[in-house]
Amino acid sequence: MDVFLRNLIFAWLLLPALVVAAPTSAPAPTSPSSTPTSHQAGGEEHIVIIDKNAPVIPQVAEVLNRLDLHEKHPDVRRVFNNSAFQGFAASMKSHCLDLLANMSDVSTVEKAVTVSRASIDTRPNAPWGLQRISTASSVGGSPSALAYTYSYSDSSLGSGSDVYIIDTGIYTEHNVFGGRAKMLWSFDGNTEDKDGHGTHVAGTAAGAILGIASNANIYGVKALDADGGGWSSNVVAGIDYVLQRHDARRAAGANFTGSVMSMSLATTSPVTAITQAVNAAVEAGIHACIAAGNSNTDACSSSPASTGGTNGRAITVGAIDMNTQRASFSNYGSCVDLYAPGVGVVSSWIGGQNMINILDGTSMATPHVTGIVAYAMSNNSTLAQNPGLMKEWIRMVALPLRDGTLMATNGAY
Repeated sequence: MDVFLRNLIFAWLLLPALVVAAPTSAPAPTSPSSTPTSHQAGGEEHIVIIDKNAPVIPQVAEVLNRLDLHEKHPDVRRVFNNSAFQGFAASMKSHCLDLLANMSDVSTVEKAVTVSRASIDTRPNAPWGLQRISTASSVGGSPSALAYTYSYSDSSLGSGSDVYIIDTGIYTEHNVFGGRAKMLWSFDGNTEDKDGHGTHVAGTAAGAILGIASNANIYGVKALDADGGGWSSNVVAGIDYVLQRHDARRAAGANFTGSVMSMSLATTSPVTAITQAVNAAVEAGIHACIAAGNSNTDACSSSPASTGGTNGRAITVGAIDMNTQRASFSNYGSCVDLYAPGVGVVSSWIGGQNMINILDGTSMATPHVTGIVAYAMSNNSTLAQNPGLMKEWIRMVALPLRDGTLMATNGAY
């Protein structure tokens, strides 16, 4: 699927400049059928990208209308309409291609090519959630068993990606972290995870055996206390720390791939300061994966969940169970981008280097997507540096569910 993105979306192609032929006094007559005036059905599929640097940037619908097309036309295969780029893919004959070649506000017209997925590697003895996000098939059995198979097409598994867990801390000595986990900051100066929630989240995102991006760098940012709660000011301070470290790492250049922060936390009502901090982090190039919340209500009613979905560039994650049904507790709505396994999730725990625990919650669903983001960053530098494109890719490789929502996958199916 990464190859698809490189070949089909990011190959920016310069078009010839607009050329206007000088009028002649007596144009040669042509038959009505020799110069079509509307779209002709069929033709080869092409990708069209609008020039975001044009003096006046047209809407996708406007460009389609010039070709006598619209978004619901059977020849229009895809519409791209995110914050980073706009365009479409459509089957077109030479008439439409000639028109596009003379549109100065279109930057790319490229014939779609056949691609194939990379070879698939597998890892046994995984939690059910890892099998669920790496296959199109349903999953059955006991959610507590480590008896499932994790499939992936990129063996780097997040190597070089920086994963920031803004939570209760991380028990860094746990064996699943293999020396890759470090506590960097704590609101109270004590970096110990006395609750276990942050350790569980980190294990799903990037732990060995239990996690998705099992070669990523794991960094703990402690904003919640031993009871799993805290002040919004501590959350904002944690985001501030991550943003400063991200900027420093990126400026240094060496061994920097990209940053994703995982926030399995929620407020009871919107908090402007948290919203602004998350948006600033995303604007700075940090990917943000946010828990939708566990109140079975509209995710737009709390922070930072309200920064996702159609409301912003963060990725807000709801929870599904083993039957691929929305969990009864999961928040929902337009601020939710997609859903991930969040019921009966096995992951690392505090109290010993081999301790595990089984938890439910959108807190458990979120690190599945955090891990997918870290996994994608390690082999696609364009995605790594652009949260808007990453969000589009995450949604593009997701599987549609019966209710019209999406389920997160790593694109390996």
